[in-house]
Amino acid sequence: MTDEKALACSQMSSLSGEHLYGTAPEVKNWFVLEYSGVWKKDAFIQSALPEEVKDHLGGFLSSFEDSRIQLIGGPGPSKGNLAFYYAHCSEFSPKLYRFEVERYEDLLSIDLAELVRTGEIEKFSCEESLVLVCTHGAHDGCCAVAGPGVYKELLKKEGLSAWRTTHVGGHRFAANLIMLPEGIYYGRVNGENLEDVVSSHLRGEIFLDCYRGRSCFSQTSQVSDYFLRKETEKLGIYDIRWQFEKDQEDYTSVEFSVEGQNAVYGVNTVVMNYGVSLQTSCDSTEVKRIPQFFFYSMILYEPQTGEKEDS
Repeated sequence: MTDEKALACSQMSSLSGEHLYGTAPEVKNWFVLEYSGVWKKDAFIQSALPEEVKDHLGGFLSSFEDSRIQLIGGPGPSKGNLAFYYAHCSEFSPKLYRFEVERYEDLLSIDLAELVRTGEIEKFSCEESLVLVCTHGAHDGCCAVAGPGVYKELLKKEGLSAWRTTHVGGHRFAANLIMLPEGIYYGRVNGENLEDVVSSHLRGEIFLDCYRGRSCFSQTSQVSDYFLRKETEKLGIYDIRWQFEKDQEDYTSVEFSVEGQNAVYGVNTVVMNYGVSLQTSCDSTEVKRIPQFFFYSMILYEPQTGEKEDS
């Protein structure tokens, strides 16, 4: 019999059968800052950044909806200028912008809201494809165990800019990766599936086995996105287009159009509230019940005739 007390939270999550899909936090605006100091449990708040810089970056959070700050680091001490990225995640036009600063105080001169409002932000547009790997051991031990090895392997891959990062949400799914600017979350990444994750992304596709969701979608839409891709084998990042989400009496329906098809799919899912019960963190003994989403049905709407077909 397995002694659950001896298991890490990521092991408990995997053994319980907890689903990965639908677990990405909803984040549309990312502020990503290179920081070589110590990452404490609450990395940004407890960092040694000047207080006025913290206040300035905190102002970005209030100026941009669904936003998040990540601290990042490379394989060693920073040499030269510090990197500061702003990523805007949207379904079809995600964008990444890069600023380089000599000192953290230089961030005070960056008015992101004004740059976006005037369109001047485009001067800082960059074509990098970022992959952030959570290695934030002070937040949870699973990320310290699973993250560094994956990060080391990512440094060998071409076509991606790999960084270590602070807590991204869901450490029980370690190792966690985020692809920016698309906002694609992957979990339970390891040496056996990393190549599939990377090669799929470089082809412009999603690797469903490790897919947690896209941060530009709500939780329910993430779930429906996963099931539609699984049923139709449409794996291209931009193969499907979200239409709307509606809660019905016994299920939730999300409609998508599909690239190359003159039709709309209605994907219906249900949530089982009993879900799974487990510890969501290694440093907590609290057991939480986590709802799980399941596929209910899919309806294909043909616009020309108005006919529907259940599947």
